[in-house]
Amino acid sequence: MDERTLQALSKAFTLLIFRNGAVENLHASDAALDDVTMKILNKDVNNRIYTVLSIWFNGAEEDVEKLERVLNFLAKFHGQDWDKAEFVRIV
Repeated sequence: MDERTLQALSKAFTLLIFRNGAVENLHASDAALDDVTMKILNKDVNNRIYTVLSIWFNGAEEDVEKLERVLNFLAKFHGQDWDKAEFVRIV
């Protein structure tokens, strides 16, 4: 996947998955997230999504295999006490 697409996807995912939901509501209400904190959080999430997408689509085979192991571990051992995911209309 080309760099331009990776950059666009990471920003879109950050907005759709992270920014334009409960986090934005907290920010808008000044509950705990000021502008500086929001900028730090947005950049961190965007960087992490970009990294996962970059490895997934363009990484060396060894790195893709490591990512797959991490994803499988996270799916198996973390979030077990979370509620089942629900479909959220974002578009």
